Amino acid sequence: MKIKKISILGFKSIMDRLEISFPMGISGIVGPNGCGKSNIVDAIRWGMGEQSPKQLRGRRMEDVIFSGAGDYGPLGMAEVSMIFENGDGMFPSAFATETEVAVTRRLYRSAESEYRINNVPCRLKDIQEIFMDTGLGNRPYSIISQGQIGTILEQKPEETRSMLEEAAGITKYKKKVEASQRKIELTESNLQRVEDILGEVQRQIRSLKRQASKAKRYKVICEKIQNLELILYCNTYNQLKEESGNSLRSTEDLVQKEIAKSTEFLHLHAQIETMNLELEEKDTNLSTVRKGHLHLRERVHKKETDLDSLTGEIRMQEELESRLRIEQEDINDRLINLKEEEQSLQKEIDKLRMRSGELKSEESLKEKRLKKRQELLKKIKGDYEKARAELSKGANREVGISHKSDYLNRMLNQITDSRSRLERELKEINERIKSVIKASERKGLARETTANSLREIEASIEQQKMNSEELELTRKNVEMELKLAEADLNVCQSRLASLKSLTENFEGYKMGVRTIMKSKDLEPKRQGRILGLVADIIQVEPKYEQAVEAVLADNLQYIIVESQKDGRQAVEYLKKEAKGRGSFIPLKDLSRNRKNQIRDLQFPCLLDFVSVPETYRPIIEELLRNTVLAENLDAAISAWKNIVESPNQNGSGMCFVTIDGDIVDERGVVSGGKLVQSSRGLLSRKRELVELKKKSANYQKKVDDLKLKLEGIITEIEQKKKELEAFTEDKWSYQEEINEFDKMIFRFGEEMDQLEKQKKRISEDLERKAKEQDRHKEELLMIEEERRQFKVKHQEEEKYFRKKEFELKECEEEFDQFRDELAKLKTDYRIIEEEQRSFAREIERLDDYANDSLERQQKIEKDIALGRARCDECQRRKGILK
Repeated sequence: MKIKKISILGFKSIMDRLEISFPMGISGIVGPNGCGKSNIVDAIRWGMGEQSPKQLRGRRMEDVIFSGAGDYGPLGMAEVSMIFENGDGMFPSAFATETEVAVTRRLYRSAESEYRINNVPCRLKDIQEIFMDTGLGNRPYSIISQGQIGTILEQKPEETRSMLEEAAGITKYKKKVEASQRKIELTESNLQRVEDILGEVQRQIRSLKRQASKAKRYKVICEKIQNLELILYCNTYNQLKEESGNSLRSTEDLVQKEIAKSTEFLHLHAQIETMNLELEEKDTNLSTVRKGHLHLRERVHKKETDLDSLTGEIRMQEELESRLRIEQEDINDRLINLKEEEQSLQKEIDKLRMRSGELKSEESLKEKRLKKRQELLKKIKGDYEKARAELSKGANREVGISHKSDYLNRMLNQITDSRSRLERELKEINERIKSVIKASERKGLARETTANSLREIEASIEQQKMNSEELELTRKNVEMELKLAEADLNVCQSRLASLKSLTENFEGYKMGVRTIMKSKDLEPKRQGRILGLVADIIQVEPKYEQAVEAVLADNLQYIIVESQKDGRQAVEYLKKEAKGRGSFIPLKDLSRNRKNQIRDLQFPCLLDFVSVPETYRPIIEELLRNTVLAENLDAAISAWKNIVESPNQNGSGMCFVTIDGDIVDERGVVSGGKLVQSSRGLLSRKRELVELKKKSANYQKKVDDLKLKLEGIITEIEQKKKELEAFTEDKWSYQEEINEFDKMIFRFGEEMDQLEKQKKRISEDLERKAKEQDRHKEELLMIEEERRQFKVKHQEEEKYFRKKEFELKECEEEFDQFRDELAKLKTDYRIIEEEQRSFAREIERLDDYANDSLERQQKIEKDIALGRARCDECQRRKGILK
């Protein structure tokens, strides 16, 4: 694969489209600094998929877009297109038949990117896969930029391996391996999750099995209900068909109304759109007026600023003119003073010239006398130098002896001082050793105390952990109890809600009963003359529910009304609505003439086991009249036969019922059997509703109690955690103290070692210093004897030298006197000459200063004229601005 041509547009410093061809033999880009070599290399990298702005020498990827230069504005897009030849057949299989492949990359300032292969949109991954197994890429060995050779030579073995893998073309397979490994890791993670889910599902299987069995029973019941409802729906179909015809007619009317409303809505919507367009036009005009107003305010502000500037400039020019006038007056005064001073200086110069001639003649006389004294001084000085040389030799010798003696004395003093210092150091070291030993012992005791405290804290932590674990176990147990209680509460509330729904909807009752009890337009119902159902007023112990339900049967669905008139109205209502049949038992018009004939029998009356309000008791007495409770069916049949065979037939019309609900009526008909376990009668459903309310309240109280208990346990756990954290902090604090003590004790040990070494070194130094001190004392005694002998000889040489020194001193004093007088004359002469030159320079300076003052005066007049002109110009501009 070989790059054939590159086309660059808007990339970095390249604004216009640039096309570069790479014929055979071209392997590099050269040129002077700043010509764009690196930008072309960056364009190749970027076009091949580089995603790092740092590799492209930028901070953000948007930096590669041409940002403008000089008169050229920034561009909104960067594009690089490269054409590759398939000369060696290295293209992937998807492009194996292609001779050339064009790769294009675009980047917009909105950060949107486009990638194309042969002008077909693609992904970045597709471009990278083209170059993976070819040895090319956005960071391969095939693109070597400036300074990269050194990087390649110094790179790590891992980077060299990556480069070789890139050159070998196995990067694609390596990427696939990495992708496969990531998929394997993801699959393993998913398998782990599946195992967790399986474990959770297996824990739920037992519960689901129970639910499945319930669902099967529910399905059987539902099928029975569906069959029954199908029969019911067939009966109500005709009624609904008639109602449907009425509903269709109503629907057509509503559709016509809806069409009219829609037309009106569209008309209103068009008006709103028109008003919105007018509002936008008004907003545009208002924006234009605001812009004009803002422009005028800016112009007024600019003119006010210019007016203040001109006023300040006029005031500054007036102040400048006043200062120049004052300066001009000062210059005139100084010119007058300069003329007077120049005349005075000229007089002084004449006097100095006369004094200079006198001093010149006196100077020649003094020079002759000085020359004679100089010859005499030279002779005396020669004798003096010889005597001084001899004395100097002796003095040097004496100095050498003194120096040696002083050196030895200094050495002895130094040795003495060193020994004193070393003895003091030795004493200090001994004291420091004792102090370190005491401090180490104190720290050891403190460490032991802290260690004891740490052990106590650790014991407290263990106790807290045990308490926390116990509380955590208690919390889990309470949470488990709470979940079980909530589950029981949910089951109970669900069953309670179901029973309430059945009760409120009068499920299990005949259609006519449901219609009457739910009706709102029936007159007796509105006036409260429909008092309820027989099943609602009866309270029976669970033991006798089956017996009562078996005897009463459909009588439980009787609707209690105040009178037969109310019952007749209800019957007419059902006929009118065609919604079933119903039985109505009047409370006032009920016959009460028949008597109960079971008082003389040995069987208990069923009425004795039924509780009912006194108001409705006649109804129940009538319904349960002549009904007794037998132990079993055999006893009931035997009793019925006895009554039938009795001569007087006292008790004819008797009905016998067992606790299980088996019946022997007055005719001798035997009824009995067993209902499905899941089916319930109206009384049992009523009783279950009451029981469920109590159970729900109990479960709710239990749940609330467990929640309070759980909150208390959680609060206690949090408190234990805080205490444990406090103990842990104390533990770490004590541990840090112990570590500090250990460090200090270790440092004390190191210091003891250092002190022992210093003590040994000082003792050795003291012994060496004592030997040096004895040796220096012997040398000092020998030097003192030599000094005594030399001192006698030196006294004689010094006496001769003093004599010559006195003669030389007298001669030098006379010579110095003549020389000073001559020097004074020369000095006076030079002073006079210098004063003459100084006066001449002063006169010249005064002339220059006068000329400068005249020039300054002329310049001041010009500045005043220019200032007046500037003031006039400012006044004119100020008048224009006003």
